[in-house]
Amino acid sequence: MKWLFVIAALFSASVQPAAANVTGEDVQTWLQRMVGALHALDYEGTFVYLHNNHLETIRVTHTVDDSGERERLISLNGAAREVVRDDASVTCVSPDTRSVSVGRRMLQGFHAIFSMDVGRLSDYYDFRFLGDARVAGRGARVVAIIPRDGFRYGYRIYLDKGNFLSLKSDMMNEDGDLISQVMFTSLETGSQIKGMGESSLEGKEDYRWVTQRPMHPLPDGQRVSWAFRELPAGFEIGLYAHSLVNSRQFEMDHIVLSDGLASVSVYVEPEGKEPGLRGAARMGAISAFGRTLDGYQVTVVGEVPAAMVERVAKAIHPVP
Repeated sequence: MKWLFVIAALFSASVQPAAANVTGEDVQTWLQRMVGALHALDYEGTFVYLHNNHLETIRVTHTVDDSGERERLISLNGAAREVVRDDASVTCVSPDTRSVSVGRRMLQGFHAIFSMDVGRLSDYYDFRFLGDARVAGRGARVVAIIPRDGFRYGYRIYLDKGNFLSLKSDMMNEDGDLISQVMFTSLETGSQIKGMGESSLEGKEDYRWVTQRPMHPLPDGQRVSWAFRELPAGFEIGLYAHSLVNSRQFEMDHIVLSDGLASVSVYVEPEGKEPGLRGAARMGAISAFGRTLDGYQVTVVGEVPAAMVERVAKAIHPVP
């Protein structure tokens, strides 16, 4: 476990030591309050998203009322894009391509942090306070989520001392290096938030509308055509979809494996005339691995270390 302490030291870079020591239970309490704050508070602000050497600036408005949560994100640089989320769905409007995509809300990647079950994850991650910092003019307490093995990424999260909102989130690879970052540059909360504003879907009837195929939680006892041998601890099938891809007229299985924070997507389809991915590939925080199996192309993709996607690709096997 020596490497765990090395990674912890790297996670602590650029953070001021805390004034007093706190227990592991206090860390979990802060993270649980963060999960509640992100879903229960009204807030509005601008944040930057750094990934794959690309920087995006995004305006976010989040409101909660008797009908549930609603969130609106508008890109302020690069390609025009707007995303509206509610409790059930995600709608993405792309004026540049004159298209609207509607799909089921899935909590993956950055948003999975804000819905995690801290108690469940304690077997696979080490939680600890790193110290204090300042983000967007606000005092923050810094929490590290350090994986206990090399099959998942870690996080360094900066929590507002007043309301527990996440002001900044760093994703760290297996060497403790920063691979993506989300950081608020301005933030307002509470009664100052005036609402979502005018709907972005008005006048978009002539756009190309695409409905994403739904994925569903796998009911207890239901079996799928594929299973996995010797997955890293904590990972299990969370979502599953079997669909016909209209443009190519073939069937595809899509399986999502998750430990409650990290997740990978597994795509299984009949081998085509053109070869699919063979071996490993990587782009920023995203790792991929492809192979053939009994006449099928298996492709595994996710924001996880390369060792994880390779392990999953080699663990999958057909169910008789």
